[in-house]
Amino acid sequence: MRQKLKGILGILIMLAALAATYLWVTKGQPALETETLLVAQTDIPKGTVIEDAGIYFKPEKIGMASAVQGALKPEQASYITGRTTEGFIPANGQVTQKSFSENSLILKENQFIFRLPPEWVYTIPSSIRRGDKISIYEIDSRIESRLSAGEEAETVLKGGYEAILETTVEYVKDGTNREVTDTNGSKRLDGTSQVSAIEIICTRKETQVLESSILAGKKLIVVYR
Repeated sequence: MRQKLKGILGILIMLAALAATYLWVTKGQPALETETLLVAQTDIPKGTVIEDAGIYFKPEKIGMASAVQGALKPEQASYITGRTTEGFIPANGQVTQKSFSENSLILKENQFIFRLPPEWVYTIPSSIRRGDKISIYEIDSRIESRLSAGEEAETVLKGGYEAILETTVEYVKDGTNREVTDTNGSKRLDGTSQVSAIEIICTRKETQVLESSILAGKKLIVVYR
């Protein structure tokens, strides 16, 4: 009888060991060897503004060996919202902070959207797009008449070349107030229409800097980085 009980106990112990091994292999070990990271739900083109991280990204368990260094986790989704993708992100691709622009398009408490009047602008790139980081410089508004009058370009352009404002483009509009985007998805070779005006993120103090420049007889040169 005792021998029979020992045999039954031995079988039960073996079954318990097998069950424990199975649970470790299927549940425990993967949990220790994976981590939950954010991955793209679909292909995301370069220059996409992530207005809601939950629409573009999802949490996914990734093997430690496959995890990208610095990959963002679900609890870091708030960092993504409002930023622009710096490059193409494939479906199921992991992302890091470097995958997105430094500046968020989510306004801070003291910021607002300011439409830069076209008549203030001397020149602006036709390839400028939403989310671009821009620098604004000033130049004498009489530059063309001065050059036509025979002044040397070196004299006309003499002066400092420090930007009077650095900010982010919120919207790029054509003459019918439609957003100008790329026809080819990301390369800026062709736009959907001609850039007529841009709307930028500003504080009241920054708009006063621009207004003062115009009142001083200057025009603005806009460049993006």
